[in-house]
Amino acid sequence: MKFNNNPHSELYSNFRHIRRDDVYAQIRFYERHADALSYLNSDEHFTVCCYYANALFAAEDFERYLLIAPEILEKSIVDNIQFVDGVDVYKDHLEKMSIAYLKLKDYETAVKICVQLYNISGRAKKFKILLKRILKSQRPKIILDLFAVSLCLVLVWTSCEIGSLLVLEVFYAKAALIIDMLQNILVFSLFGSLSLSMVGHYLYVGRRLRKLIK
Repeated sequence: MKFNNNPHSELYSNFRHIRRDDVYAQIRFYERHADALSYLNSDEHFTVCCYYANALFAAEDFERYLLIAPEILEKSIVDNIQFVDGVDVYKDHLEKMSIAYLKLKDYETAVKICVQLYNISGRAKKFKILLKRILKSQRPKIILDLFAVSLCLVLVWTSCEIGSLLVLEVFYAKAALIIDMLQNILVFSLFGSLSLSMVGHYLYVGRRLRKLIK
């Protein structure tokens, strides 16, 4: 973007000289000079606002990020600004807003924004993955507990198998028989918990994902 000849362009230049990864410096600079920055020309002010919003997001200040992001989206549409420094402003901030709402556990809003992003992006795979991530976060805790139980059962069965092979079958035949029965019970329990967790995953993620992106 071009600089104009007004004195505030020096302020813009100073902001742009802050390292991109120094997000807290960007936030401090913007908030310290907010009034003066508002007098920049339209292009410069929009660029500064985009970087300020990105800095808030990177600093995980999601509440404040979500206050400024809609204004950026609106201005990008009204003024027909698609790119800032090679970044697609609209898609970039829709993605960040979706993630921000996810982090704040507002899952329904995160889903709505992500579906919109998925559609306008030409159904890009990366946004389908993000949508799936959001839907996974909505799964009831019991589904995750069932996955954890399944893993524990596998570990217990494996331990029993190793113990049976190394010691019990050689020295304690009766104990080996009991271990064998226990392993059978573990297998049935594993099948049950894993089946329930997979059904739950399908209901809360798989089925809803297909419905949202059809």
